[in-house]
Amino acid sequence: MSGAGERLGLYVHVPFCEVKCSYCHFAIDPGPANEPRQERYVAAIVREIEAAPTGDADTVYFGGGTPSLLRPQLLARILRALHARFRIASSAEVTLEANPRDLDEAGYSGLAELGVNRLSLGMQSFDDAVLGEMGRLHRVDDALQAFAWARSAGFASVSIDLILGWPGETEQRWRRGLDAVAALGPDHVSLYVLEVEARTLLGHQARRGRVELPDDDLVADLYTETATRFESLGLRRYEISNFARDGHASRHNAKYWDDAPFLGFGLSAHSYRSGRRSWNANSFGAYCRAIEERGSAQAGERVLSARERVQEALFTGLRRRAGVDLAAFRDRYGADPLADFGPQLRDAFDARLLEFDADRPPLTEKGVLLSNEVFRELV
Repeated sequence: MSGAGERLGLYVHVPFCEVKCSYCHFAIDPGPANEPRQERYVAAIVREIEAAPTGDADTVYFGGGTPSLLRPQLLARILRALHARFRIASSAEVTLEANPRDLDEAGYSGLAELGVNRLSLGMQSFDDAVLGEMGRLHRVDDALQAFAWARSAGFASVSIDLILGWPGETEQRWRRGLDAVAALGPDHVSLYVLEVEARTLLGHQARRGRVELPDDDLVADLYTETATRFESLGLRRYEISNFARDGHASRHNAKYWDDAPFLGFGLSAHSYRSGRRSWNANSFGAYCRAIEERGSAQAGERVLSARERVQEALFTGLRRRAGVDLAAFRDRYGADPLADFGPQLRDAFDARLLEFDADRPPLTEKGVLLSNEVFRELV
């Protein structure tokens, strides 16, 4: 658990997407990301960075949207602005999310030359039919080629994203994907169990009865099987949705789980420091105009109460495989989770969703599958 004065995480939101995937609920800007549009957006981000409170940082994360659609010269401009404003450690983790078909071999090498040392590839599935249903523009062969190019470019860490529980999921189809993961040998896998969000195309189809989601028990069994298979490949679960080889856990995402400070730049980006959250305007036009006209795109802020901060820290801490270090928690927050939240957590202990551990109670394997039931008691 991190303390005051820890180095910042820096997040840059790149909203451009060629199309909007059927499951996507993120703040994006779909359509042609032409040069004037990219130029305007990056100019706004650079201005926002230049006005930010400075500090030490040790992670940079380009998320989206599709950061790999951003022209290299503009990505370089953002990185220069970040280095000019913040004292970024030479050992910093610099991550960029990429769609498999966006870059060629030279493109991946170019990213590495700019200082990107961790790549997150949005593969999502190893089945072409599923990719088509998702609205993805790449195919499996594109993903395999992109991974090979990323490896040859020399990134320190290559991660892939997968979605479990797509309509029509079967054991056979999912296991073919696991075989593909084993053949690739990624350093990190983010495994997301599909959640059908209301304001998405998939959500609209579900409300009309046009999609049939897989049985919850099947998805739970496949998650458990996947965790076991990944463990045999050296990919250890360190958070509910994340698996990594030793030394390859996402240092930037750990900021979110450890109540550590981070600053976000771009539309819809969030920032957090010492219990204070703030967020930016969530559309391209509103964000750019706000920066151009008044130098800030902040759309709102909220200061967490002491109890809310403790609740969130407990919630995110339990997402980690290691569980919550109770001694460190007491020292940092002046609160005892077992004493303060005992009534809410009693059912979770009784149902064996939480392990009885006097120092660091983690979720059990069953608790991981039913984690939302545990977390619901804390909010």
